[in-house]
Amino acid sequence: MKYWKYIFIGVSILWLSLPSYGQDASFAQFFANQLYLNPAYAGNPKYQRASVVYRNQWLTRQSPYMTYGVNYDRFFIDQNSGLGVNLINDMQALGALNWLTLDVMYSYNVRVAYNAQIRGGIQAGGILKSQSTRNLIFPDMVDPSTGQVVGNPGYSGTSRVMPDFAVGVLGEWDIFYGGIAVHHLLEPIDSRIDDNTTKLPRKYTVHFGSDINLYKRYLIRKSLILSPNLIYMQQANFKQLNLGVYLSYLNIVGGFWLRNSFGVTNSTFVFMAGYHDVSYSFAYSYDFSILRGGFRGLNTSSHEVTFGVNLEYKKRSRKRVHTIKSPKF
Repeated sequence: MKYWKYIFIGVSILWLSLPSYGQDASFAQFFANQLYLNPAYAGNPKYQRASVVYRNQWLTRQSPYMTYGVNYDRFFIDQNSGLGVNLINDMQALGALNWLTLDVMYSYNVRVAYNAQIRGGIQAGGILKSQSTRNLIFPDMVDPSTGQVVGNPGYSGTSRVMPDFAVGVLGEWDIFYGGIAVHHLLEPIDSRIDDNTTKLPRKYTVHFGSDINLYKRYLIRKSLILSPNLIYMQQANFKQLNLGVYLSYLNIVGGFWLRNSFGVTNSTFVFMAGYHDVSYSFAYSYDFSILRGGFRGLNTSSHEVTFGVNLEYKKRSRKRVHTIKSPKF
């Protein structure tokens, strides 16, 4: 029975030392976590923003995947620049495997025409990658006569800190908007064994969308915004295409996404709904996968909740800067 302990230790060392493609935390509400999607989103000219996110994957399992984070950003209108900070923690198996990132980002906005603007962003931070046996119970720790847990694993775990950088750019023209981001720009060293090093691969993200005001085109009395979007991500051999659409009526937003990972025999469907106004926002999303052989329902489902607060700037500037368009969630 004691060999289970050494199996875990061996797997943990491999997790820390071997290449892991596409292992960045993933969210369904891409635009509720704009700073994570693209560092150029740092700063909103209308108000300061603070938000939290919680995601729980495979809820029916005893040790689900949990991801949570907090972020804050603001815009300095007189300098045409924004500043943001983002903290994300991705936890697997009750903390046995953990990925903690803290990033600071800066953006600069340039207006190129009355209906077009470009914003660039840079990001610097670090990644703490660790594994721990604190919440794990191995078979040789259980007294067979009483069933009580005795002793300890005898292995505390290990951790590694990696500096990390990213860049991004956003563009907006009329009803269209989009951007490109490159994360893990310098491909930080993920592990080192003897003379061999393993690097964290760069992640490339391309996103594009538009806001179509159905009120103008079909004479609907109240504002009804249709927002189709496309997001493509690639990290080493991992490739993912996300196709989504949002429908906004007054302060109510509903959305649907289809996610397809190339080379993986499954498709993920995401449904979301939320509320957004000038003071706060709230959204819930549920996604599930269809694998080869049919629907897998709760076994592959994920729940995600976001909550955001908007704070007015104490000092208002006469200078006007338009916000880069994007969906609410």
